[in-house]
This record gives sequence, structure tokens and C-alpha cells, in this order.
Amino acid sequence: MAITTLIPSFEIPISRRSLLSLVNSRQISERVNSRRFLFTIVFVVTLNILIVASINILMTQDAFTLQHLKNQRNLTLDQRDAIVKLVDQKNSPDQLAAAAAKMGMVPAGSISYIDMSTKP
Repeated sequence: MAITTLIPSFEIPISRRSLLSLVNSRQISERVNSRRFLFTIVFVVTLNILIVASINILMTQDAFTLQHLKNQRNLTLDQRDAIVKLVDQKNSPDQLAAAAAKMGMVPAGSISYIDMSTKP
């Protein structure tokens, strides 16, 4: 209570017109400044949201591309395994003997060697 008694009271005669003009000009400038600030903040926040959304969209597209490439790789590996299995079946001794018999080949009666050091 003692503090309020120490504050002097001033009475300044202010006309109604000057009071309105002072309040209006101050409030209008504050409103304009606050509106600019508000619009700036809204613009920055909106821009950030759009940037984050576009980054997420790009990452999602890359994830789909990566999944597609993985599927292609798995399909190629499966095809390679099937080809290797087919080649192994064709290279088995039984299959080679059957293919040779189809072509008219017969097993040799005796083993003979070719000597390349002598001229015919």
C-alpha cells in the first residue's frame, strides 16, 4: 500500500479528438505490424510444411523404386538358378551318353592316343 501512495498522480488535459487520433494511429500501426508479422509467420510455417511434404513424397517414390529393383533382382536370380539347374542336368553323364547315342556316336573299342610329334 505504501508504494501506491508514493506514485504521483498526473492529470493531463486531453481533448477527445486528440485522444481518438492518438489511440487510432497507434492501434492501426500496431495492427499493421502484427498482421505483417502474423502473415510472415504463417507463410514461413506453410513453406516449411510444403518442403517437408515434398521431401516425404520424394522419399516414398524412392522407396517404391527400390522395392521394384529388389523384385527384379530376385526374379533374375531365380531365372539364373533355373538355368544353372538345367545346364547341370544336361551335363550329367547319363544325359551326355543319351545325346551322343542320338547323334550316332558309339563308344571306342580301345583307347588310342594321337602322337603329334610325328609327321604323317
